[in-house]
Amino acid sequence: MLTDDEALTAVRRCWTSALDHLEGLPDEAWAGPTRCTGWTVLDLARHAAWGTSMEADALRRSRTREPGSGEGIEPADDVLAALRGSVADLVGELERADELGAAVEIPFGAVPTPFALQVFTMEAGFHADDVAAALGHDEPLGHDVVRATAAVLPPVFPVLAGAAAAEPPADGTVIGLAGTSFDLRFGFLDGAWQAAPDEPLTATIAGSDTAVLRFALGRAGLDGLAVTGDADLAAGFKTWFMGP
Repeated sequence: MLTDDEALTAVRRCWTSALDHLEGLPDEAWAGPTRCTGWTVLDLARHAAWGTSMEADALRRSRTREPGSGEGIEPADDVLAALRGSVADLVGELERADELGAAVEIPFGAVPTPFALQVFTMEAGFHADDVAAALGHDEPLGHDVVRATAAVLPPVFPVLAGAAAAEPPADGTVIGLAGTSFDLRFGFLDGAWQAAPDEPLTATIAGSDTAVLRFALGRAGLDGLAVTGDADLAAGFKTWFMGP
């Protein structure tokens, strides 16, 4: 997991990059598509403003010991100004991470503070990547974003798979995501999905850290990735592990 200072550095860098890409966009560019299905660049920026304002409020509540989940604000107009302000608030709260309580409450529930910082780093990294891709840039994910995402997926993916409507595979199935710096394995074992770091693999999806994680989070398909073992299981990965 990233330290508090590493999370601060990553979040600040990623959201600054996103803002730099969005500054000065012509009006028509805001209506352009993104790889988030059905979202325009404006929709993505509006979601980012809501998300960063929610994260900042959740951290503030943890720091001040105010009960309740963080609440986000979705801007009605001047989305770029709203995003700029909420990013500043989020960075300001991360600069005071040593004052946080043991948990941070977000709409999905209360999570341990160190884990919340990994989630917020993953969100910053991937939404900055979404913005860059929508505007024609291809920039690899930062190593800190990769580390944070690799820490978030093992506890989160089994929960998502358990709630998926798709029929699970045969018991004993283990599917791996192999980047250059991580090896994540998810198995359907004893009737339930779970992280399975030590289990033998049924299928593996391998490639660069950026390519594998973009696939895992639904930003790209299998093109350019190496699949070994049961190809049908690899192709069906996102029917179980939808989102986040």
